[in-house]
Amino acid sequence: MELITFIEQTLDECKRRLYRTLQGLTPAELTWSPGPEANSITFMVWHVARVEDRWLHRFAQDTTEVWQREGWAQRLGLPEHGTGVGYSAAQVASFPNPDMPAILAYFDAVRQATLTYVRSMDASALDVHPQRIPFPEVSGGRPLPDDFTISRMFRQLIGEENQHFGQIAYLRGLQRGLDK
Repeated sequence: MELITFIEQTLDECKRRLYRTLQGLTPAELTWSPGPEANSITFMVWHVARVEDRWLHRFAQDTTEVWQREGWAQRLGLPEHGTGVGYSAAQVASFPNPDMPAILAYFDAVRQATLTYVRSMDASALDVHPQRIPFPEVSGGRPLPDDFTISRMFRQLIGEENQHFGQIAYLRGLQRGLDK
C-alpha cells in the first residue's frame, strides 16, 4: 500500500469512528464537561476541524483556510482566528457550543479539502518542509524544526485526531456508560 493511500484510509477511518461515537448524543451530552477546566465534546470536534484546516491550508499549502474562505466563523458565531490551541480554562468555559450539525458540516468541508489535497499529492511532496508557521499564536513566531515535513504534519494530525476522538469516546462513556 502506498503511503498516500494509507493517509487517506486512516483519515476516513478517523471520521467514521467520530461519527459513530457522536451518534445519538443529546445537545446536553455534547456540551457537558466533567470539570471547569475540561473540554466538551462540541469543543473538541470544533478544535480538531480547526487544527486540520490550519495544518492543511496555512502550513502545507499556504492558502486560505476553509474557516475564512467559506465564512464558518460567522456561520458558527465563533472567533475568526480561534483554533482552540493554547486556550485558557476561561476561554474553554466561555465557548458558546454551536449546533453540532453545523460543526460537523465544517468538519466535513475541511475533510473534503484535506482528501482533495491528499489525492492530488505526489509522494515526493511528503518530504517537503514548507517553512511556514501553522500556529503563531502559541509558537511565538518560532519556525518548526527542519524535519517538520508534510509527512510529519500528517503523523501529528492523525495522532491528535486519535487522541481527541478517544477523549470524545471517554466523555460519552462517562455520561452513558459502556456501549450505550
